[in-house]
Amino acid sequence: MKKRLFLLAAAVVLLTGCSNPFGDNEGGETAVTTAPVTTTEAPTDPPTTLPKKMIYFRMGEDQSAEPFLTSEHVSSCSMTIVPNDTGDESSYVVTLDFDQEGSDIFAKVTEEAAANNNKISIWYNDNIISSASVTGPINDGHAMISGLDMNGAAKITGWIYECIDKPEE
Repeated sequence: MKKRLFLLAAAVVLLTGCSNPFGDNEGGETAVTTAPVTTTEAPTDPPTTLPKKMIYFRMGEDQSAEPFLTSEHVSSCSMTIVPNDTGDESSYVVTLDFDQEGSDIFAKVTEEAAANNNKISIWYNDNIISSASVTGPINDGHAMISGLDMNGAAKITGWIYECIDKPEE
């Protein structure tokens, strides 16, 4: 109870801006303070907005390579636990599903990447988050990022999920 009373008294002192909130001024004079002058003019620069976060798919690991696909064509993503055959540590995968246009583009590019022994990289804005070799064309509209630990899979899933358009509820 004493703590609450003390905190209340301290708050009154702070809020009133004086050391004696009860009006007993020894000098008999009242101090006068004025608030600073403010203006209501509009700011001269328009407010800036943050750029939209985006996932980019590129051939190779070079950031300057033109993206062939973006998160605009990813319809969903999820993280899945894959148990080990030996029963030891499990591994985690991130699965991606593309819309029809994204599926067609991804199939064409993965066919080219497999034929030329190229890697496909996934970027979160300017940061590479995954890079993988492609062994054959992926024609079913589903991609999988494998060989991840739990933290890596959770981060990648979060970044991708943040960038995809979600259906209205």
